[in-house]
Amino acid sequence: MKEEVQQLIDVQELDQRILEARSRKEELLTRKDKLMAQAEKLEKIVASIQEQIDEVAADVSSLNQDLAKEQDNVTKAENRLPEVKTQKEYLAILKEVDAAKKNFKDIEEALKLKQQVQNELEADRNDKQTELDELNSDNENQLKDIETLVAEMEEIETTQTPKRDKLIAQVPEPLRKRYELVLKRLNSVALVEAKNYTCTGCHMRLPPQFFNNMLKSKNISTCPQCNRLLYIEEE
Repeated sequence: MKEEVQQLIDVQELDQRILEARSRKEELLTRKDKLMAQAEKLEKIVASIQEQIDEVAADVSSLNQDLAKEQDNVTKAENRLPEVKTQKEYLAILKEVDAAKKNFKDIEEALKLKQQVQNELEADRNDKQTELDELNSDNENQLKDIETLVAEMEEIETTQTPKRDKLIAQVPEPLRKRYELVLKRLNSVALVEAKNYTCTGCHMRLPPQFFNNMLKSKNISTCPQCNRLLYIEEE
């Protein structure tokens, strides 16, 4: 039984290395996803602001065309004034000039408002782009470190798993099945020492008769509380 205990202890040592590597890898990948999500969120914000800028820029371009058109209408109307022959025609052209000037002024005001909005959006876009650039620069180094550490964790799992498989194959099948069942359920230490009437896994007090029977039999038992495999260190 002492040999079987030592076999399981050796297996468990490798299992803990593998589990720790897997856990660390998951933490690193979660951190990677978080970093990338932050950058993606900012990228979407920048893209959204740029879409608004493009829309406003199109409006500005259209208003500039309308402004030029109204300015042309004013110029043409005023150029016709010296040619009129009647008071009625003169007044009609003046009315036309006034209407064109009013339209020009209205368009000019609308253009100023649009340009103000455009400037504000561009300033906001530039701020967010700067924030994104700084984040990407910082993330670049962090992501490189994460990739390096992930590779190290994968290397541990790759190298330790074959050793573990070879060792576990030497454990008697009934005991191996019990161990792997507990390991799968707890995803943690499955074999612990029973010492001073206590399970060192869950730290619960063991029934005196139960502990005394373990002392006599030297067999591997199961903790009534946490179901871990128990052994007593032989002196």
